[in-house]
Amino acid sequence: MRRFVGIYNAENGLSGELRYVLGKLTSDKSKKCELCEITHGLNPFGKPSWKKELSNTTVDFHLLHKNEATNQQIEATSGLPSILEFSDHAWIEVFDARAIAEMNGSPFQLFQAIRGC
Repeated sequence: MRRFVGIYNAENGLSGELRYVLGKLTSDKSKKCELCEITHGLNPFGKPSWKKELSNTTVDFHLLHKNEATNQQIEATSGLPSILEFSDHAWIEVFDARAIAEMNGSPFQLFQAIRGC
């Protein structure tokens, strides 16, 4: 089975979440996370549409905050957020921040793109 990981441009923990929210409220582009828009939007518990798509997929997909990712995962990205696939014993980037942004916050579009790659 193919294995994917999405890495947020945000850190885990209360301080990381607060920095993300403050950046979102102040439109700080360095805090922008297109993957967060797909999975959470403004809902700290996750979008219902994200939960639905995740429960209906057979894709092995996990999410990590940037401070939870391994060095190998971070090195495989062109920047964050990013979606990686584990292939031939290495992580490769399949969607960069721009490609994730083009999914317009849609969990359906994300999984459709993953199934198509």
